[in-house]
Parts: sequence; structure tokens; C-alpha cells
Amino acid sequence: MIKKEKNLLWIFLVILAVGVVIRGIPFVSKSYQSGIASVEEAKEKINRLKKLQAREEYWRTEFEKINKKEQQLLKQLFAGQSPELIAARVQEKLKMLARQSGIKVDSMSLPDLIQTDGWLLISQTMIFKAPTKNLMALLEMIKQSKLTLIVTDVQMRSFREVLSCTIKVVGFSHSVAK
Repeated sequence: MIKKEKNLLWIFLVILAVGVVIRGIPFVSKSYQSGIASVEEAKEKINRLKKLQAREEYWRTEFEKINKKEQQLLKQLFAGQSPELIAARVQEKLKMLARQSGIKVDSMSLPDLIQTDGWLLISQTMIFKAPTKNLMALLEMIKQSKLTLIVTDVQMRSFREVLSCTIKVVGFSHSVAK
């Protein structure tokens, strides 16, 4: 190699060294810092996942409890293809409970239906005369009923140990065809 080529080679190496110092070192430093941040982030994710894994059994148990409770509640709702059929079931259930408690029904109003967001509320009023013990038996049977009926109003007038009663109950249904 001749002297000119050696000088050009040295100039090239100096420019290359300056370029590495100006561009390369900051790039390597930035990459290194980014790598450290990625490692720290990965460690944090691993710690969070370990904590979640430790709580997995708890959440699984809670999920199962909620599912069981939901199934129990769904069994307490009235079912049917239309609001009118469901209302008829509520009416029939109330009549059956009245008969079982020794009450003769004088009259029943048409059920009131309120439908919103896939839920149906059926309100049913029944009028009857009965001794106090039969009314108490009816109220207890309504309370113990597998299909939920909720007493919302009871009106009574007493005449010679016989009560003249008006009782209003509500029942519920979900996902009724509209």
C-alpha cells in the first residue's frame, strides 16, 4: 500500500470512529436502556400473573358459588312462552296455595303485566274470606313457595272471626318472548 492509501484508510477509520462515538454509542445505550425496561416490565407481569395464579382457586370457587346461586334464582322464576301464559301460571299458583291453606277464593282480578329489558313482573290481586289461621297458612305457603311470589299488599276487615281479605302478590319471569 502506498502512503496515500494508508492516509485515506486512517481518515476513513477516524471518521468511522467518530461516527461510532456520535451515533453508535447513543444507539447502543438507548437499546440497552430499552432492554432493561422490557426486562423490568416482564418481571412485573410475571409477579402479577403469580398473584393471579395464587388467587385462581378463590376466584374459581366464587364463580361456582355465583353460578349455583344464579341457577337457584332462575328456578324461582315463572316460565312460559308469552306474558299471558306466565300470568296464568302466577294466577294458578296463587289459587292452588289458597286451596291448600283452606281458603275459598271469591274473585281474582286480571293480572297486571309490566315488561322491561327482558323481565316480566306479574301483579295479581285475590279477594277471599277466611279465618285468621287460614290467612296465616296462606302467607306461610307463599313465603315457602318454590316459585317466588312476593306479597306486596294485604288488606283485612274482620267480621265475626272471619277476615275479609284482599291480597296482592307479584311474580317474576326472565327472557319472555316479546
